[in-house]
Amino acid sequence: MRGICRSLTSAIYAWSVASAAPTSNEEKSFKIHRRAIGGTEASNGAAALGKAYRKYGWELPQGFSNKVQVPQNISLKATGEDGIVKATPQENDVSFLSPIKVGGQTLMMNFDTGSSDLWVFNAHLPPEKTRGHSVYDPRKSSTFKLMQGASWRILYGDKSGAAGFVGTDTVDIGGAKVNDQAIELATTVSESFVRDVESDGLVGLGFGTINTVKPQKQKTFFENVISTLNEPVFTANLRHHTVGSYEFGRIDATQFKGPLTYVEIDPASGFWQIESKSFSVGNGPKQTNPNASPAIIDSGTSLMLADDAVVRAYWRQVPNAEMEGSSGLATFPCDAQLPDFHVALGPSYMATIPGPLMSFSRLSFENCVGGLQSNLGQDKQIFGDVLFKAQFVVFDGGNRAVGFAPHN
Repeated sequence: MRGICRSLTSAIYAWSVASAAPTSNEEKSFKIHRRAIGGTEASNGAAALGKAYRKYGWELPQGFSNKVQVPQNISLKATGEDGIVKATPQENDVSFLSPIKVGGQTLMMNFDTGSSDLWVFNAHLPPEKTRGHSVYDPRKSSTFKLMQGASWRILYGDKSGAAGFVGTDTVDIGGAKVNDQAIELATTVSESFVRDVESDGLVGLGFGTINTVKPQKQKTFFENVISTLNEPVFTANLRHHTVGSYEFGRIDATQFKGPLTYVEIDPASGFWQIESKSFSVGNGPKQTNPNASPAIIDSGTSLMLADDAVVRAYWRQVPNAEMEGSSGLATFPCDAQLPDFHVALGPSYMATIPGPLMSFSRLSFENCVGGLQSNLGQDKQIFGDVLFKAQFVVFDGGNRAVGFAPHN
């Protein structure tokens, strides 16, 4: 698959979405560090699950809201070493943020392979909505241009969301610049985003076909920069309790063990979506998931959300684990020794997630929230950061594939 001619790249990205012009990037590859941000330990697991359900428009289970307490105050410290805001990860890695520049202004953003909008907190929001955030001010940028008549809106299943107007500006990620990249400026944001003070917005790295800008969808940063890269790829090298990175245009073979296994995606979905039809728990036999939903490889979701058959099979192997009735939240005694989880990525590759990574956060003094949760019977599985912390992941835009290998 890797041998497919790279000249196909330009044809692959000639979709019915508007594009911007990349500047001439001499290095042809670039790396961005991603830092783990921890929140209130007791609430992160339930809050992360609720956030994932909202993202995909899934209705929250009855009784679930009683479990969710979103952190109100999260303290960040600037190191003064490299201008990057750092935070010490707590027991779990709640979110991972990376710095970018928009019109020369630095923002800490969530890189999200499960969406395709680049939207920012900005000076057009009232002060009470931006407290604790760094904000982009288009009036301070000489390269900002208003996109006349364009708007965007993201609406989640619980009616939370964000909306606003659209412009273009120069976006710099790790030294690679795209001129006239579409920037979505929020003028309305729900309180869940306002309270998430560690993040100033989102860089969507899905496909432009699911971008929400109207009347014309816009290409993502990756789609716009891809023609300048040494290889039409970006990689996610995300680690547990330590700094990780994204790298565009290069695959660093020192960061993983063995060969990469590539899995074709379904481009019609707009996501980096693959098949996942089998699994095993610990040293147990391989099991088939007979009605398996396709799986989205999503760096913007903290947990893994799988079909009920998979989730129940795993937690049945953990003494006193529960999938709580009205909320559906999978919990277990914090002193339990969790088994490894082996999950199929494509038809032949089985990824191993070590047992310790299957624990996400504390819910109480005795009980913890699992990293593997139910997808509520929906038609998608969502493989988030629990998977990324065990696997080096390559997003191959040229061949429409995702590559996997264990971290070294």
